[in-house]
Amino acid sequence: HRFYGESLPFRKESYKSAHTLGYLNSQQALANFVVLIRSLKQNLSSEASPVVVFGGSYGGILAAWSRLKYPHIAIEALASSTPILQFDDITPWTSFYDADVSLNCYEVIKGSWSELEALSTQKEGLAELSRSFKTCK
Repeated sequence: HRFYGESLPFRKESYKSAHTLGYLNSQQALANFVVLIRSLKQNLSSEASPVVVFGGSYGGILAAWSRLKYPHIAIEALASSTPILQFDDITPWTSFYDADVSLNCYEVIKGSWSELEALSTQKEGLAELSRSFKTCK
């Protein structure tokens, strides 16, 4: 993303005004990715090569959005740990730090392991787990 490290498009003036800060947004980041991908494909003589975009957290949001906004640039997007619904009008930002929800989630996941272990010791238990989770043979 721009405006970090040495990537300051307006050098020392990058943080000085609303005009320059107006370029620090997700739409601009997506447009930057398109320019970068096109440039790489041209410079590497790989115009016909398919592209998959990926990212985690905010980068995952950008990956998903880039696939939606620029479907002709990437054939697929992989978004991991992506807080897609983490917007004030959908989910309040404070929910990310809600200890009750996090503790409950942790307890449920922790409890599931003992259930899985118990089932795996039963006759045909592993086969049942494999069918339920559609695992590879």
